Order: sequence, then C-alpha cells, then structure tokens
Amino acid sequence: MKKVIKVFIITLFWILIWYLFSLIINLPLLFPAPWDVIKRIGELAITGSFYLIVLSSLGRILLGILIALILSSAMALICTLSKTVYEFFIPLVSIMKSTPIVAFVYLVNLFLHNENTVIFICFLMVFPIVFSNVYQGIKSTDKNLIEVCKVYKIPFKKQLLSIYLPTVIPYFISSLISSIGLAWKAGIAAEVLCTPIISIGIKISDANINLELVDLFAWTVCGIILCILLEFCTKKVLKSILKKKQLDLEI
Repeated sequence: MKKVIKVFIITLFWILIWYLFSLIINLPLLFPAPWDVIKRIGELAITGSFYLIVLSSLGRILLGILIALILSSAMALICTLSKTVYEFFIPLVSIMKSTPIVAFVYLVNLFLHNENTVIFICFLMVFPIVFSNVYQGIKSTDKNLIEVCKVYKIPFKKQLLSIYLPTVIPYFISSLISSIGLAWKAGIAAEVLCTPIISIGIKISDANINLELVDLFAWTVCGIILCILLEFCTKKVLKSILKKKQLDLEI
C-alpha cells in the first residue's frame, strides 16, 4: 500500500509540473494541459481500434525481444566455447551497439517489410546487451567447481542446472530488464519512420504531420504507460518463476 501511495504522489507531482509548464507557455494547441491529454486517452481507450493498435505494436516489439533473447544467449554460449568465434563475432556486436537507430531503420527497410523492420530493429537493440551480459555471466562461473565436476565426472546437464544457470541467471535478468525500455523506444521510433499501417508509431507520425498535438501527447503518454507496464509485468513473471525454482535474486 505504501508503494502505491508513493507512486501516486510522484505521478501527481510530475502531472503538476506538466500543468505549470502548460500555464507558462499558454499555447494549448502547441503544449496541451494534462487534463486534455488524459481526456483524449479516455476517448481513445473506448474504441476497439485502440487495443488493436496497442497489441500490434506490443506484439512486434515482444517478438523482436524474444528472438534476441534466444539467439544472443545461444551465441554467448558458443563464444565462450570458442575464442576464435568470439574474436570474429565481437566486431558485429560493436556495430550493433554503435550504429544509430535511424540508420538501421532506413537500411533494414530496404530489404524487409515495414512490420518485419520493427521486429528486426528491436532484435538489434536487445541482442548486444543480452549477449554481453550472458557471455560475462558464463565466463564468471567458478572454474574450481567446473574442475571438480570434471574430476568426479558429473554429467553436463547437472553442471548446467547447478553451476552455470545460477551464475548466469542474474546477468540474463539484468540485461532483459534494461533492454525492454530500449527495445520499446527503438520499436516505436522504427514505426514512426517506416509507418506500419496498424501501429502506435504511425499514430504519432500522423498527429505530428497534422499538428494534432493533443493526439501526439496522448499516444506518447500511452507508449510510456505501456512500457512501464511491460517492465512491471516482466519483473512479476520473473519473480514468480524464480520463486518456484527457489532462487532468491533481487529484481
């Protein structure tokens, strides 16, 4: 209950700051008051198309994250087994980290359909983060324990469950939580640039082109709320899974 009250007070504080800015600027068409935006979100929320748009964007972004989680974890494992593979692969990871999102969107959109571009961009944003963390987690596994397992010929499956996973899981979870927000921002930005027909991004783009600033703020706020909810739900699901596996980790 204390957490709920705290979140409510903090949210109310920033809404008040927003309201004061709207009073100072005093140009409702350019900087709408929070009440106008909240009202518009309410109007959008009672339409069926709103949920179709939200689910479409959410589905693309989640698919990109899921593909990145699977492939980056597998590649991290391969790179720990082969130093040569790591040396050849790490420049590609560096390119993923350093290339601007806009450049990626325009390049990828030349070869993929708009919807697939969004998925691929989310994948590119998440992959290097998870890869680096999982690779570091595997490398930090206690070498003495591994040597003991070799001496006593403990099966690899048991080593994986009792040694590798407990070490890697905190790294994996940390990278997942930190990459959700990045994937969400990159995914919506990709939608704005390559404009899939049903997406939050195209709604933001249309509102900007038509100078419908209330709609622009409303869809932006919806995007922020959805990202926060996605992170919150992810943490809850991970906590539930870890509790069942009897792993006490801070998330």
